[in-house]
Amino acid sequence: MIKKEIVKNTLAFKESKVTPYHLDFTPPVKKMLIEYYGTEDLDTATGNYIKWISWRPSITFHGERLDNHLVKDEFGVIWKVLPQNRGYVVKHPLENPDISNYQFPNSYAEGRFAGIEDRINNSDLFMLAWCGDLFERAQFMRGLSEILTDMYINPDFVHNLLDKITEFVLGNIEQLGNFGVDGIFLSDDYGHQQSLLMSPKHWREFIKPYLAKIIDSIKSKGLYAFLHSCGNISEIIPELIEIGLDVLHPIQPEAMDIFDIKRRHGDRLTLYGGISTQNTLPNGSPEEVRNEVLKIKEIMSKNSGYILAPGITLQHDIPLENIIAFIDAAK
Repeated sequence: MIKKEIVKNTLAFKESKVTPYHLDFTPPVKKMLIEYYGTEDLDTATGNYIKWISWRPSITFHGERLDNHLVKDEFGVIWKVLPQNRGYVVKHPLENPDISNYQFPNSYAEGRFAGIEDRINNSDLFMLAWCGDLFERAQFMRGLSEILTDMYINPDFVHNLLDKITEFVLGNIEQLGNFGVDGIFLSDDYGHQQSLLMSPKHWREFIKPYLAKIIDSIKSKGLYAFLHSCGNISEIIPELIEIGLDVLHPIQPEAMDIFDIKRRHGDRLTLYGGISTQNTLPNGSPEEVRNEVLKIKEIMSKNSGYILAPGITLQHDIPLENIIAFIDAAK
């Protein structure tokens, strides 16, 4: 059975002797593993079951390079680029709660998905394509404190902004659905370590309707809907299931009781992640990493609906020997 079919069986809650797994890397970790394995094909080298597909944007889509390691993305957000990761926002384009004069990017712009077919064809891996972000994009454009405050004092602005961002994401999904991918994921953090970033009431009012549209669009194409959302979002998991989500990533064990989530929701929602990137992976011994991977794999894979993965992208503070211990235990 090819890896793609093993993942699909997992999503269908069919128990198997094989637990699919996936690791993704920040640039320093990717460089380290390329040197270790002697190849740039890390999906094959690590044994991944899933291949993440994002369009490799030209400068038009990635952004305009400014001075001092700054990049302005196509939404007008200015980032400080770091060698370890994507960096952080230094300037939000929406200084005021008003989009009347703002020009949103065109998801149908020529060349956005140039070359993507070459990365999808002739692979037995499950192809998972990134379609963008929703609430995260709103906070990049407006600022986190500002967009949360706007939910109270400028609600119409928030709805208008999220509606336009959703339109952009739906355009991406419409095109990605034609490339032969198996699933589409939205990156959209709703939580911090203890709870949601906003009240459940505000999540239901401002996020849920647009997220439901996105999930519905993905599933209308016969594809699996994945959501990446860090932090403790346990409060809204039943509602994510209600609107049709298939897979939740990365179920951080530092923020949520992943075994309780598996017990309560594991027959209706596939869970993807769960290995500690804040504690065990950076600070444990290789044996401790191995033991944690084997324990979590055994418990979370019961009746399937589980994809083994780190609690977040592998960071540069994780020793190589611990990454190799993870891969060996996953295999």
